[in-house]
Amino acid sequence: MALTKETKGKGTHTTVTFTVGENEAPSAANVILLGDFNDWQTNDSSYRMEKKNGSYVKSIKLETGKRYEFRYLSEDKGWFNDYAADAYVPSPYSGIDNSVVDLTALPAKKKPVKKATTKKPAVKKPVAKKSTAKAKKDDLKKIEGIGPKIASILTDKGIGTFEKLAGASVKTLEEILKQAGPRYTMHKPGSWPKQAKLAASGDWDKLKVLQDKLDGGK
Repeated sequence: MALTKETKGKGTHTTVTFTVGENEAPSAANVILLGDFNDWQTNDSSYRMEKKNGSYVKSIKLETGKRYEFRYLSEDKGWFNDYAADAYVPSPYSGIDNSVVDLTALPAKKKPVKKATTKKPAVKKPVAKKSTAKAKKDDLKKIEGIGPKIASILTDKGIGTFEKLAGASVKTLEEILKQAGPRYTMHKPGSWPKQAKLAASGDWDKLKVLQDKLDGGK
């Protein structure tokens, strides 16, 4: 999932592009973008997301300087959040959070840095050899229920490959999500080790069959 923001010139509005990846939606049914900006009206077809290359995409203009709550609605699987949202806030319904897109402090454009024109005499220093070996990492986002932020959290905890995720207990994963904050406790990692075991062995067809039976990773 991703939120892309673009403000042109000194305009009062920002174009926000909402994207749900093909492996992140709970099903292949239509998805509607709902939030403060359209009063959460489920019958507003103008906010139905477009399917592009397997993903769901919708771009809308929002007033700069505000925060907006939103969620996605799959027409056959129900509501789900954006794993790449700027923040999460409790909704009026107990135990459910809304995703947030924050336009109150967009990043300023970087100014070009002038390079010094004076040259100092080159001094040769011994250069330490850098190891060319890189730590192996897998794309954990291929596991249903894991988005970019959760993948980063797991990698920071030493679970950055399918093999390590397959060997992790559900209790350990639940504890990692709990430590990451209340916004992540809503996710259920019960199927992640089983999915990861199939991914680690390259059984992608079996993984797809399993994911078709899951609902948001559960």
